[in-house]
Amino acid sequence: MKNKGFTLIELLAVIVILALVLLIVMPNVTGILNRTQNRLNDEQKNAVIDAARSWGVSNLTQVDGVIYFEGEEKPYVTLDELQRFGYLEDKKIKDMTDRGDIDLNTKICITYKDYQFVYEYGGEC
Repeated sequence: MKNKGFTLIELLAVIVILALVLLIVMPNVTGILNRTQNRLNDEQKNAVIDAARSWGVSNLTQVDGVIYFEGEEKPYVTLDELQRFGYLEDKKIKDMTDRGDIDLNTKICITYKDYQFVYEYGGEC
């Protein structure tokens, strides 16, 4: 009677082939995931800047290039302030590249150039 089945050599050959396929595919998948995470972070930053613009339209004035909020000089707005004023959802903001939560004290710098307000995410104000 003849046994039907795979030999050890055949099983090892299949494992080697699968390992080679995995070595070829994994860098591509990892690259796609990294690019997607970076795009999500960029979109999130754009959403924060849009929220800061909306807040600025409603609350900021400028005199001779100096920016004021409720009569006091205000060169930036924080994520926490945007949440308290209702321009961002009141929840933790995640860094999409798995670096944890974004600090709510992160500043969006506001300057006045060429007759318009300019907003910069996370800068030194």
